[in-house]
Amino acid sequence: MSQILVADDHPMCATALAMAARVVDPAVTIDSATTLAEAEDFARVRPHDLILLDLMLPDVQGFAGLAVLRAVRPAARIAIVSGRDDPSVIRQAVALGASGFIPKSSPIDEMVAAIRSLLAGERWIPAGIDIGASDDRRADLAQRMGTLSIAQLRVLRAIANGHQNKQIAYDLQLAEPTVKSHLSAIFRKLGVSNRTQAVLALQAFDAED
Repeated sequence: MSQILVADDHPMCATALAMAARVVDPAVTIDSATTLAEAEDFARVRPHDLILLDLMLPDVQGFAGLAVLRAVRPAARIAIVSGRDDPSVIRQAVALGASGFIPKSSPIDEMVAAIRSLLAGERWIPAGIDIGASDDRRADLAQRMGTLSIAQLRVLRAIANGHQNKQIAYDLQLAEPTVKSHLSAIFRKLGVSNRTQAVLALQAFDAED
């Protein structure tokens, strides 16, 4: 029996993914989340066989959500589900550690094929996409973002929201020197030298659904 997490705030798409999963495994257990926070809570308590992650959720934009779930569950198989299926977005997803990419425009039978392949341990991307065809700088940023710890990702999200160190420390229940230490690690891992550049790196993962 498979365990799948569907993190998607679009009811029709979430329903379609659940239907496809049940075709593959009628006994599948499906957890449903409509925000990254809910998905993170599920991921912390259950080792899902597959996580199907909407690229745009109400509380996160772009690939930052993938980075967060990868930090929580480094070995998890995660497939991005998105209304955007241009090659640069797909390459970024793979660079950041996604096991697959399922366009929201996919018919049900294609979603079934994708979920079956992903549960079998295979990669799934749309036909005709060469994920090695580009040296896209955003793919390099994706790899760098994937090295951040969950605590560092939370600090990065906080500075992107305009919060200063004291507020971040209060909100995340950290000592202020710990926040500064996280910032230093973030700058080093992303190859940037200040808060503005770090925020721009995070925004590079944003993509409209």
